Amino acid sequence: MEAIILVGGFGTRLRPLTYTIPKPLLPLANIPMVERMVRNLPTIFDTAILAVNYGLEEMKNYFENRNVGKKIIIVPEEEPLGTGGAMRNCINHVTGTVAVFNGDVVNSINLEEMLEQHINKKAKGTLALWEIDDPSRFGVVELKNNKILQFQEKPEKGTELSNLINAGTYLLEREILEMIPPNQKISIERDIYPKIAGNGLYGFPFKGHFIDSGTPKSYLEANFKCLGNDGTASHPGASIRGSCLIHKSVRLIDCIIGPNAVIGPDVKLEKCVIRNSVILSGVEGYGCVVEDSIIGPEISLKEDKKQILISPEGEITF
Repeated sequence: MEAIILVGGFGTRLRPLTYTIPKPLLPLANIPMVERMVRNLPTIFDTAILAVNYGLEEMKNYFENRNVGKKIIIVPEEEPLGTGGAMRNCINHVTGTVAVFNGDVVNSINLEEMLEQHINKKAKGTLALWEIDDPSRFGVVELKNNKILQFQEKPEKGTELSNLINAGTYLLEREILEMIPPNQKISIERDIYPKIAGNGLYGFPFKGHFIDSGTPKSYLEANFKCLGNDGTASHPGASIRGSCLIHKSVRLIDCIIGPNAVIGPDVKLEKCVIRNSVILSGVEGYGCVVEDSIIGPEISLKEDKKQILISPEGEITF
């Protein structure tokens, strides 16, 4: 089976990081988010199709000689095609039921259970659904016996049909992709799904976690969620506090790390405190305190060097 991963976006909410690193290649707990998604696919999926616009050459170079446990097919978009257009652009590589993922989502969906429901219901499409307290900023679905009856866009409080929103993970039959006009910019959420509501479209509510890692705040949250059991228990140059992940190439001298810290490769820090932050590759620092921040690659945290810190609110400090 194939899985399509939509990784064509510009990553505007994570600039300036995404000026030099395409968002799908930004690391989550030191593994690029798109690679993490591919590696987490159930064994029934043997092929990952990457729908790419921005950062095409970087994606090609990254996967060229890298074994990620699945066959990788990169399908370029000359112009952004939207979610639906990007899926349609991949149709020649789809042989049957296909999974589709938004490439920046971290979630706890049991895809095997979702696929089992999809098959049992003989569904044309199945959408993963996430429950939220206030759906007024989103589109919600009316769900009955797992069947999606209709969509409701940004309902006023008290009028919502449910608190279930689209979680950006789908199981689709090929006929759904064939409904999408080729070579056009199409939103599958707005232009296609409402047409088949009540006619073979099902929902799969799930519990656990759902994070769209496309903002500074949620990117930090996704990193810390991905720490899992991969955390670093100790380091000879640091006092480790709470859940942390430190790459094996990192050099630390007299530092305090954590809680909630991810430090990438080739980082060198001395007399620093790092907590609730992500430090990307090649950063050097002396005598600094970093909290609730993302430090871009190859940055020097020293008094005589330029500094770039991205706060969870998206503020950029030089």
